[in-house]
Amino acid sequence: MPKRLLVLAGPDEGKSFVIPPAESLLVGRSRATDVSLIDPHVSRVHCQVQVEDGHTTVSDFDSPGGTWVNGKRVAKHALHPGDLIRIGNTRLQYLDDEGESAFVADLIATPPTAAPLPVAKPIKTKLAKAAKGKAASGKPAAALAWPNGLVGKKLRNYKIGAVLAKSKRGYVFHARDIRKNVPLALKILEPSFTEDAKAVQRFVKAMKSVLPLRHPHLVTVHNAGKTGPYCWIAMEYVSGESLAAVIGRVENTGPPDWRYVVRLAIYLARGLAYAHGKKLLHRNITPHNILLGQRPHETKLGDLMLARALDGDTVPPLPARGAFVGDIAYMASECTAAGAVPVDARADVYSFGAVLYALLSGRAPFAGDTVTEIVSKIRREDPPALKQFHPGVPAALERIVRRLMARRPSDRYQSSADALADLEALAKAEQVAY
Repeated sequence: MPKRLLVLAGPDEGKSFVIPPAESLLVGRSRATDVSLIDPHVSRVHCQVQVEDGHTTVSDFDSPGGTWVNGKRVAKHALHPGDLIRIGNTRLQYLDDEGESAFVADLIATPPTAAPLPVAKPIKTKLAKAAKGKAASGKPAAALAWPNGLVGKKLRNYKIGAVLAKSKRGYVFHARDIRKNVPLALKILEPSFTEDAKAVQRFVKAMKSVLPLRHPHLVTVHNAGKTGPYCWIAMEYVSGESLAAVIGRVENTGPPDWRYVVRLAIYLARGLAYAHGKKLLHRNITPHNILLGQRPHETKLGDLMLARALDGDTVPPLPARGAFVGDIAYMASECTAAGAVPVDARADVYSFGAVLYALLSGRAPFAGDTVTEIVSKIRREDPPALKQFHPGVPAALERIVRRLMARRPSDRYQSSADALADLEALAKAEQVAY
């Protein structure tokens, strides 16, 4: 396959755009651009991707939000396979698949003999140099090239296919269990994670607590482990899109019917109440880890316990600008204190409410140009009334969302089960089938 841009997150999630040889692509929100994105936070003409003499570059067009590559704002940047580009709320990955094994739809029954996984030593060498600012090749993001090397390979009994999404600590791939001949999603953490023995032990312990769980509104974890330099999670494959993609389209399509939101809320609250009943916290509920199947009742919450598997019991420091900053807007105030304030299930309750707010309004509860600005709003302000964005929202639903998102934990629903009871009562009163 030729050089291309793959949308990993945002309203256009899953789309792929081919970059013609010796040509350029204008990327933006305008229909006149070559890569027209729905994301309202992308400028009309945001940036340009160009191939010259076999080399690919991205150039910003003085966009207010900027063009970011691997977490750094750039004016012009030479792209290398695996590089991550962020414009607005859209994340893209630059891929150059020529000569590589591609995942194909007929990957069924007995696959061809898979090549062995890349060995850990050269990857660790690149990571060590990258940590000092440059990789062996002089590319600041050489460590990001490792996902491309996994496509077409086999990890345990899983044949690895195309990249589905980028996560904070790794990638999610489409894969197939070649023993059972079923598709699944395979999350593989970046190789540097396994260099910390305590982190690996924490990962194994957290995944053991998730493996027995079975609930229709939680993404099922089939298996997890460590193979070579990779920790991985084999999960149920949900054929659909993330809630982030739906929220990103609201500005163009208008807000969804509030009854639809109530249905989704009930399904998610049921899954969350089940997890909390098992004494498990999520700690990172955002639109990106809520997956919508082909039908509303197939809505599922993913990445349960992954935050604990990655960061332990402490709340990690807030990210720097440009690195998943949008997720901060869904954090409870106590989660912005980097572990200085105790965090319990009520933090999940807050994040759940923030997601519902975003779905009804088409925007995150709080926005800002810096982490400090967003955190300040979370701690001191209430989000604008939902009626401002969605006049049809009934007062009872707005009250539920407000209580979910109360700044002080003591003012919130004290459990997800309590919130579920009110949502089901609202559905009954308004004759909303679910």
